[in-house]
Amino acid sequence: MMVRLVILAELVAIAAAFAMPESLQAWVLISVVLATAALMVAIFPPPSSLGLAKLLRPSLVVVLAAPALWMALQAVPMPIGKLGNPIWATASATLNEPLAEKITVDTTATMVSLVQYCAVLAAALAAAVIALDRYRAAQLLHILLSIATIVTALWFGREIAGVAGPDGSTVAVLGVLLSCATAIRAVDQILRRSRPGTIALGPLPALSVATIALIVCMAALLIRGNATAVVSAILGLEILLSVFAVRRWFPGLWGTAGVLATATIVFIATATVIPFRTNTDLTIVLSTSSQAATERMLQDVAPAGSGAGASTVLLPIYQDAGVGDSPERPTAAATIVIDMGWAFLCAVVVAALLCATVLIRRALLRAYDYVFPALGAGALIAVTILAFSDHGILGLGASLLVAALIGLAFGQSLSDAARDAISSGSKATSDQIADQAPAPRRTLTPTLVAIWPRVSLMVLGIVLIVEAAWMALPERYLGARSSLPSVLSTAAAGPSAMSKTSSLAAAREDLWIRGGSRFNRDSALAALRSSPLRGDIWLLLAATSKHSSPQPNTAAMLRMSYYTAPNDLDLLPLRVSVALAADVMVREPDLRELIKRDVSLVVRHRPALKPALVTAYRLASADGKIYFEGLISELDPAFLDQVHAQSSRRGSR
Repeated sequence: MMVRLVILAELVAIAAAFAMPESLQAWVLISVVLATAALMVAIFPPPSSLGLAKLLRPSLVVVLAAPALWMALQAVPMPIGKLGNPIWATASATLNEPLAEKITVDTTATMVSLVQYCAVLAAALAAAVIALDRYRAAQLLHILLSIATIVTALWFGREIAGVAGPDGSTVAVLGVLLSCATAIRAVDQILRRSRPGTIALGPLPALSVATIALIVCMAALLIRGNATAVVSAILGLEILLSVFAVRRWFPGLWGTAGVLATATIVFIATATVIPFRTNTDLTIVLSTSSQAATERMLQDVAPAGSGAGASTVLLPIYQDAGVGDSPERPTAAATIVIDMGWAFLCAVVVAALLCATVLIRRALLRAYDYVFPALGAGALIAVTILAFSDHGILGLGASLLVAALIGLAFGQSLSDAARDAISSGSKATSDQIADQAPAPRRTLTPTLVAIWPRVSLMVLGIVLIVEAAWMALPERYLGARSSLPSVLSTAAAGPSAMSKTSSLAAAREDLWIRGGSRFNRDSALAALRSSPLRGDIWLLLAATSKHSSPQPNTAAMLRMSYYTAPNDLDLLPLRVSVALAADVMVREPDLRELIKRDVSLVVRHRPALKPALVTAYRLASADGKIYFEGLISELDPAFLDQVHAQSSRRGSR
């Protein structure tokens, strides 16, 4: 019963990750479900869970905990100031208060990434416990195949209909591998169970379903996937088929060497088909989309990275203006380098290749059920290639699916792991009955062996529960971006709505602060202490400090808004209004250039915001009006006449 509940938890978590958008509610639900699964296995272990001690050794626990510890280290204050990101020192000088320097530029983003990693780890370990039983492993294989096929079919349908959505190439590749593994397992069962002149009928339904799933996933890849995704699927299939050929037709040392040599040659020949980009960073060599902003971020990345999850915060700063409708997506490899550093990416790639090698070796040593470790090896090779092609592997749903698949592979990688553990416990019990005074060490051996993985799972479950509670707290404790005033979100509503909103904002700037019921100066400062790259918050503080703070402080906050959100077109109306409202700001050369850039962006890329410029001109200072008129006369002389006409018309009312 307990194992069925753990399987159900895995199914609910992965299905929710694909069905729900990556929102706060989805994170909380998935964290709670996977934490429950981990705690159930730790507190009420099934008989087969004793075999987990053979897989989850103390050294492996340390390796798995290292990424989580590194993410946590990025979010804590550095003992030496120079170890942190320079943005913290700049923000501290602007706010005139001490801010502890950290490696990450966004504490909230790093903590959310830590939540995702813990969820992925829990999914992998729970799947490994389930897979220790061969029949449960088969059930989990069929469940993962069903999820991958359904998600791929939905993605293919959206692509055909022209509906925008996340890229499903990664899930399609995993679907191809899962369907091929299911088919190989069914064929192997047919060959072993069939009597001479007959065919075993039991595995035929699984073979039929696997064939249909393979057709669906491969068709989706060939029609809508890119060349790299197709090649990665082929390379993963090659590993599966090579292990199958060795186990069925070429046993022995020389047969294995011949098949592996042939597979290596085919592997290298197939890899040459992958389209490589030249004269670019290694992490984006396989990407087929534009990666201009990613290249600029990679040039500025620090050895320790910018903090897990920071790439999503940094991307708008490096991205060109006017590309909001088609945002750039860095590849998974580039994201890891930006967030965690080059050394971390190298360690991840080396670990993936070593794990794939171990799984291939264990698959060749298995008498039966060798398809599970072979599937894991093929998936590791495929996702490693995909990491340099797109961002899909870092998605919540795809990462949980990969984690469950790898847990399934390692759970069935050791020959008779569960049975050996159970028989060891049974032997200890029989010895205790035979000898009324058994040695304490002998009777406690099974417990001591199993206690380490159970403690690890319990700690992981507790951490996930704490993280879920942290995410469920009010948004003001998270510095969440959803606390922005709703006025900003109306920028895309249309010219008339934007004109009304921007006029209101320029005339009464306090409404920008009151736009969110829980947004005030204290919460704004708390948000900046979590992430000093919040250009919207810097602008709001500059708008409210014009009359309550010295002008140099307002100018410094305005500069921070320009530097941290240079291409956010939704901030332009208020930012231009604040910049032109004081003579001292217009007279500073650097601010004059920044104002010119904002006005140019409105005139050239967002004509719907021109009414906001009229309002900013009407409320500008004397020097601000003179400078604004000079800018418009250079950029759009015809619009200058409209500015004068509309401004005089409103002034006469």
